[in-house]
Amino acid sequence: MKLRTKIILLTAGVVAGLGVLVAVSIKDVVISSFRSELEKRAESISLNLSDRIANLVLLGDYFMTQNAINEVLSKEKDIIYIFVTDESGNMFAHSFTGGIPQDILSWNPLNGKARAVQLLDTEKGYIRDIGVRVFDGMAPELHIGISEKRLTATLHKIRNIIIFLTIFVTIISTVTVFYMSRFFIIKPMSKLVEFAQSLARGDLGKRIQVESMDEIGELSCAFDKLSVELRDSREKREEAFRHMHQTEKLSSLGQLSGGLAHELKNPITTLKMLFQNYKLKRVSSITDEDMEIILDEIENIDDILTKFLGFAKQERPALAETNMNDIIRRVLSLSSFNIQNQDIKVYNDLPESLSSVNADRSLMEQVFLNLIMNSVEAMPDGGELRISGGLMNGFLEVKIADTGGGIPDNIKSMLFDPFFTTKDKGTGLGLSIAYNIVRAHKGDIGFESINQKGTVFTVRIPTGGGNE
Repeated sequence: MKLRTKIILLTAGVVAGLGVLVAVSIKDVVISSFRSELEKRAESISLNLSDRIANLVLLGDYFMTQNAINEVLSKEKDIIYIFVTDESGNMFAHSFTGGIPQDILSWNPLNGKARAVQLLDTEKGYIRDIGVRVFDGMAPELHIGISEKRLTATLHKIRNIIIFLTIFVTIISTVTVFYMSRFFIIKPMSKLVEFAQSLARGDLGKRIQVESMDEIGELSCAFDKLSVELRDSREKREEAFRHMHQTEKLSSLGQLSGGLAHELKNPITTLKMLFQNYKLKRVSSITDEDMEIILDEIENIDDILTKFLGFAKQERPALAETNMNDIIRRVLSLSSFNIQNQDIKVYNDLPESLSSVNADRSLMEQVFLNLIMNSVEAMPDGGELRISGGLMNGFLEVKIADTGGGIPDNIKSMLFDPFFTTKDKGTGLGLSIAYNIVRAHKGDIGFESINQKGTVFTVRIPTGGGNE
């Protein structure tokens, strides 16, 4: 529900509620006032009439008493009935034309009092019975029944007027609140909402165009300040990120340089010693054995530099529709000698119906060759190599699981670092290169390892291709 709708409904509810409260209050006041006035009028009429008929009642003059009653009835339209009792308490004269109502003498007995008032609920509506004594200390009574129809009619008119005024004021208030809220609340609030959305989109540094000397104006000033502070904070963060990125690149360069120097140091030291011996004439000539050592070390240096260049170059993969089953079968074929030589059982559980993905075939072969050879080297005494996978949340997953000794906890965080290796021979670039290739395909690579139980490497490649 929109804010404008809530304001309008709240206004209408408040006005309607006030109308009901006013109606109830006025009704009580009017009823009390009318009834009081009615009682005073009826009492005045009854006292005047009792004075007129006092002697007539004593003399037993029914005719004149009846004439006095009829005269009052002709002048007072609100009086429903009048009756007078005699000294014995019997009906002496009355205005009933259709017969005396049953038990009328018990409706409002004086019981020794000079005056009594009783509200009666009859077929003709509410009637207020006013009873007075004709003579003080004597039995004759005069009763006048005055109707409250005019009071009821007046209450109905007041009710209708209040209902009309309530509806009219509600409509006027609703329309007024609608337009006032639109220009003074909703419109500024809409600007605040749009401004907040622009902040969420990253459009920082702007100022909101709201001029209002109230809480909305204060809120707009706070938004302006927030926008500027967020812009400054983003600029500082970006500057810090640039410095951090530069520092990280320098750190990575230093790490790579250190690793490369470490790998090249051994073969270069061997070559240096051989040539120093030859230079110092400790040997008269280079023997075939020395030449073989020199060639081996030069080949070792070439292999290190080739792998390093492959790691550093990170060419963009040439994507094409590639069947992962074909890649796994080819890699297993290339690794077959090592697998059979170490008595390793291979289980290829990849589904044949596995869909193709956009990938660089040669690069993906390099990834899985590295992973499978690592698994084979982790099981020198034999074991099981299981390959499985499938489609999962828009990715093609391939799992390489072995039953080797696992990866120690203290080196898990360094496993994909360049030049990190636990092997006596090796550059430590294999897993780093595999990691870069998978990331270049917009995928990811990870592992789970349990000591003395084995390791599972998982490669995930997006089915939509790495060029997304």
